[in-house]
Amino acid sequence: MKILYIQYANPGAFPAAMRAGRLWRAEGHAVRYLGVGFGDVDPLAVASDLAGSCDWVSFGRLTPVRFAARAASLVADWKPDWLYIADATAALLCAPLRLLHRGGIVYHEHDSPIDGASARLRAEWKGRNAMARRADAVVLPNADRAALLAADARLPSGELPIIAWNTPCREEVGPPRAAAAAAAGGAVRIVYAGSINVQRVPLALIDALAAVPGIELTVIGYETVSSRGHCDRLRAHAASLGCADRLLFRGAMPYHDLLTALQDYDVTFAALPVDGRDLNLRHMAGASNKTFDAIGQGLALIVGPGRDWRDMFVEPGFAVACDPDDAVSIAEAFRRLGADRDAVRAMGERARQRMIADWAYDEQFRPVMQRMGAGGAS
Repeated sequence: MKILYIQYANPGAFPAAMRAGRLWRAEGHAVRYLGVGFGDVDPLAVASDLAGSCDWVSFGRLTPVRFAARAASLVADWKPDWLYIADATAALLCAPLRLLHRGGIVYHEHDSPIDGASARLRAEWKGRNAMARRADAVVLPNADRAALLAADARLPSGELPIIAWNTPCREEVGPPRAAAAAAAGGAVRIVYAGSINVQRVPLALIDALAAVPGIELTVIGYETVSSRGHCDRLRAHAASLGCADRLLFRGAMPYHDLLTALQDYDVTFAALPVDGRDLNLRHMAGASNKTFDAIGQGLALIVGPGRDWRDMFVEPGFAVACDPDDAVSIAEAFRRLGADRDAVRAMGERARQRMIADWAYDEQFRPVMQRMGAGGAS
């Protein structure tokens, strides 16, 4: 079977895209990717084992037109059995492919589009709804977003989306943490890994760091175009509060290097602000890579205050919650975790075991594989 994965983005920035390719290949299927290349400004590369399977349209003038033309050319020449369309822009641009393609279609919405007033946004919204109705399977990482898409696209009740969380595969899960490492002296090591901006790494986080001496915070990642200079602001704020020696920075790194790096820490900060205007931020439980990457390496979590976060992570004992806009709330989470390092290790190990048992992407993606007839038998 031949599968063409089409995404109007860099697929290397989406670990689930890479995992899907490996799972298909493990079942003997041929996989190609079509994505948009952003040159040297994009810090996230496609994994080396899949890089040779990627076709790129460089970002620039007339990119949508060139992307649609390249997709049509690949479908006509390679004749894939399945199109795996992975965002709303690709869904809109690939609408004409229905005239060329007689095989199956999966629509996987990693990030939901913005329902805006511009002609482009309205077109994307209508295009994704049409693609969802045409697709043989629709996949989302969050149940609330899946329900909204099903309603917007008017999907039949018997054809509801498949929910596949953005978890690591079993082979990516790390070894158990040594008890001696967690019980050793020194600061509790908290890490944030991801894009660095004022919403995800707020100054309130530094205020909390200053208030709790037994904590060390490391920020791993890259500044987005709109947040250039935020790392310098964080450093300056830490210096003004006397905690600059406990604030560390590491640059962006390839995904599997990041998984290895996470093993050096005790806790991941994954508390996101609740933004009612942003559908994706409002419904991130299940979609957040950083939470699942962390627990796959045996780290405990700090998550936001939403009900879905509490149900998924806090109630099972994998996380503590805080309000990421409130330094006092963050500091209280820091104190709870810093008070008992053995308890922190136990939280992370419980989560790691759950990942191995039935949360891994091998299990999340199994219904998609089965719908495609691509394997994935229990």
